[in-house]
Amino acid sequence: MANAFISLKRLLYDDLAWRVEISASNGYFSGVQDFYTYPENLDALGADFYKFPQSIQDEVRFELGDRTGKWAYFVLVRAFLFDSVGHAAIEFAVDNNAMSIDHAQTSFFIRTEVAAINNLGQQLRAWVVAPDKPLTWSPHTT
Repeated sequence: MANAFISLKRLLYDDLAWRVEISASNGYFSGVQDFYTYPENLDALGADFYKFPQSIQDEVRFELGDRTGKWAYFVLVRAFLFDSVGHAAIEFAVDNNAMSIDHAQTSFFIRTEVAAINNLGQQLRAWVVAPDKPLTWSPHTT
């Protein structure tokens, strides 16, 4: 089994928005998708991950596009607690919304601890300030 991870890489794009490639694996399944967003959206996501959870029902959700084909892609990264004793997970789902044999999609969960999600938030905020190297996060490193 491979190691679980989430990775973000800024791709060259001449605009105020960033073109970002996200890839992830839970050790069994993996996926990759590029998308466009503003750096302040990623910084806000990092801040939300850093202070997660605020309650037992809290979730942090980053979602772009949809699966109906109205967008060029779908990206979902969602952190949540999956039981009453505080065990956490990150849901990762992407869909390239391509036609026919070029279509690809994946959806899976990465089990992790709250402290590792908080660490992801800290790493993400630092990466937004200096995105020259890819960010690679592991759920087992805090």
